[in-house]
Amino acid sequence: MTPVEIVLPRNIADRYGPQIEHVDPARLRLVPIVGDDPRDPDPGDAEIAVNAFFYDSPAFSTILPGLPNLRWIHSMGAGIDDIATPELVERCVHVTNVSGAYAPAMAEYIVGAMVMLARPWGRWIVGQASRDWEPRRAPSGVELRGKTIGIVGYGAVGRQVAQACRALGMSVWAIRRTPIFASSEPVDRLLGPSGLYELLEASDVVAVCASLNASTRSLLGEAEFGAMRPGSFLVNVARGEVVDQAALVATLESGHLGGAVLDVATPEPLPADDALWDAPNLFLSPHTAGDTPEGWQRGIDLFCSNLGLYLAGRPEHMGNIVDLRMHI
Repeated sequence: MTPVEIVLPRNIADRYGPQIEHVDPARLRLVPIVGDDPRDPDPGDAEIAVNAFFYDSPAFSTILPGLPNLRWIHSMGAGIDDIATPELVERCVHVTNVSGAYAPAMAEYIVGAMVMLARPWGRWIVGQASRDWEPRRAPSGVELRGKTIGIVGYGAVGRQVAQACRALGMSVWAIRRTPIFASSEPVDRLLGPSGLYELLEASDVVAVCASLNASTRSLLGEAEFGAMRPGSFLVNVARGEVVDQAALVATLESGHLGGAVLDVATPEPLPADDALWDAPNLFLSPHTAGDTPEGWQRGIDLFCSNLGLYLAGRPEHMGNIVDLRMHI
């Protein structure tokens, strides 16, 4: 029996290889690579690829041309903008992602970001570093209870954020590209894309959770930031390209926005001379909002579940199938 080869990053194979092979030890052969190491085995016969090369290097797009027999890509990220190309669509390759796997961690990140922005944690951290116990100031920040959060991109992450914010006593508005019945959702208002400005004008916090595609690239710019409430906050856990970063810096410098937390930027890694580093009341993290062991394990569990269906000749029944055409 010809083995089914799976090309995957070496660090993923080291950590999760036994669990993957356990799906069908007699049929599966793992091909662990780094991608730029001359000692890597030839992955040319691989039928399946696990895309987690964003975690190390190189870019997965540099590996694709050397995989002529590829039939399925499983992305360990929820976003697949790094592989969504017309060329891959023409190859009719199955694509799955791990949408939802990192949602709990990302929701917790957004709640933590809101708390940090609502209270002067930035100033307090600087004070601790300089051993400066500042005099008490009244009031010191604001409560989140009774405020409104606007969620741009109401998918798995957005829904988790909505549930958490409801528990905090916040009003929840959200935007979703495709309509769903809102009666069972933890939102006060669920709008379509045309409701963006209405959401921005109503929100004390705007959380960006949308996938990157033609309709969301540069979605928030000068006009959109101008429509946000004075003193409101922005949290972006989606993709850097969704936000016009120069416009964001200018809006923060003008004092119109009260602050921002970005887990993503463009480009990544962010150059040392980028204006984001010095923007007032802006906090950066290196694209790690969902990066927890629990999230990665859920992503591998989903891959192994799908792998069983694939080997059984039922790839159309796999979970989290992505239509690449929607992301170009």
